[in-house]
This record gives sequence, C-alpha cells and structure tokens, in this order.
Amino acid sequence: MAVTIKDFAVGRKTFFITPDLSLFPENFLEEFFALGFECYFVENLKTILLEEQIEAIVSVFQDVILFFNIDFNIPGINWYAFIKNLQEKHPEIFIGVMFVKRPDREVKNRLEKLFNYDLGIKCGCVQLEYQRNANFWIIQKILFANQAQGRRKTIRALCTRAYTFSFELSGQAYDGTLQDISLSHFSFIYPKDKMIINSYEKIDNIHFHLKGLLIRSDAVLIMQRHIGEDVLNVFAFLDENGMNGLTGRYKQLLLPNIYELMSTNYKNLMAKVLQTRKDDNNIPSDVEDLEINL
Repeated sequence: MAVTIKDFAVGRKTFFITPDLSLFPENFLEEFFALGFECYFVENLKTILLEEQIEAIVSVFQDVILFFNIDFNIPGINWYAFIKNLQEKHPEIFIGVMFVKRPDREVKNRLEKLFNYDLGIKCGCVQLEYQRNANFWIIQKILFANQAQGRRKTIRALCTRAYTFSFELSGQAYDGTLQDISLSHFSFIYPKDKMIINSYEKIDNIHFHLKGLLIRSDAVLIMQRHIGEDVLNVFAFLDENGMNGLTGRYKQLLLPNIYELMSTNYKNLMAKVLQTRKDDNNIPSDVEDLEINL
C-alpha cells in the first residue's frame, strides 16, 4: 500500500536525540505510545550527520518536540552551540535537554541556567536518575507537562498489506486490508455500495490478521466518509462486555505490534526523505506528496 509522507506527518511527535539506553531503554517508547505519546529515538549514525537527520525531521513534521541528551559526546559538536543554532534557524521547534543526575547541585544549577535562561529552551532541563525505572515516571511527567500528546488520545498507525480483516454481515463475507489501527479504533476502505451497513451498527466476531498476530473482536461503525468511488469506514473496538475498547489481553498483545509498525513506518519514511535530500541536495517542494510503500 502506498501512502504519502503527508499521511505520516499528522500529529505531535517527540524525538529523543542520542538517548542513553542504559537509563532510557526503547521499551519505554512502547509504553508512551499506549498513553498517546508518539515518540522516537534519533541515533548518532556513522553515515549521516546528526544535523542532516534533524533537518529531515523538521522538513517533514510540523509539530515537533526535540529532547537532546547533552551527556552524549559527538566529536565536533558543542551542544549549547548546536541547539542555539537550531533554535535560531527553526524557532517553531520545542526543545528540551536531558542529562544524568549531577552529584554537585551547583553543576545542575549552572546547566539549568545555561539552557533554560541563557538559551531559553521551551521544554526545560530533565535530570535523569541512575535507576531506569524512576526515569520512566520522570520522562512521562515531562511529556505531560509539555503536552506532547497533542490533540490525540490514541495513536493511529497506518497499516501495511500484512494487516487484514474478515467478517460476516447479514450472511455476506467481507475481507480486505486495514487502512489504519489503534488500541481503540480501526478503519478500512471498501467500494461504495459493496457493503451495506448503518451508522452505529455492530459487527460481531471480526477476525484480524496483524502481521502474525491473530485477534478477534466485536466493533461498531462510528463514521463513514466517501472517497471517490470508495468509502472509508471507521470502527470502534468493543470488548466482551460491549464497552468501547479491546479486551485486556488483546490490548496487551496489540500494543507492541502497533509500536513495531509505527517504528518501522517512521524508519522507512526517514530513509526515503534522507535519500531524496541526498539526490536533490535539498528536500523538494512537494515533499508531502512523496509516496512511501508499506
């Protein structure tokens, strides 16, 4: 399935630049996804300058928060000068910094003065503890404080061909590929007049094949939108009690699946954008129309 970069760019996204994985492991991002925070790591790559990665991110995503791990050493980079230059070039970006706990409180105070007051970053200084479990709550708190969730309560993942559904309605069988999925909703596109269903009609026992994960759930149609000769159908999951949402065990299984899907989509997108920038020496004006094959 081919989608455009514009499809990916919706919503607020937070990027943690060169994080310390011993204090901030990747599984934290999965849990943040469940809370509605769309977060990604940006690593220091040997083949691509960090500045190029950040410029690619800013060229694609319009609502961005960047947190820099200033304890990470990259030859030739002074974090204060780097962030100052980035902030002057892109004043619309929200920036914060992270560092491991300083035993000397005066050192911490000097860092906070340097970045918070002298430089005027918008998302503040985050001091991490030596215990990673404590850091989960510290980072979650800072995400809430900086409204990193944006307007969304759940994150919608665009699906690949490996995400399919099937069900029966009024004795007729239907199947196809999902358009997107979250922990609360899913959608698919179907030809107009090929499926007759009323608003808020319930469908029982829908089978989902999600890249190796098999789940079943009831769902209710909450919205339809005509797209040319097709119709986009948006459903809300229903649990075994008829309440909105997936059954608990399915939700636990789906979370890492959605995180992997989102992470893979993001990496594919950035590879496409970085290659385009390399080929054209600049991002083209129609970047939003670039297609990513899922």
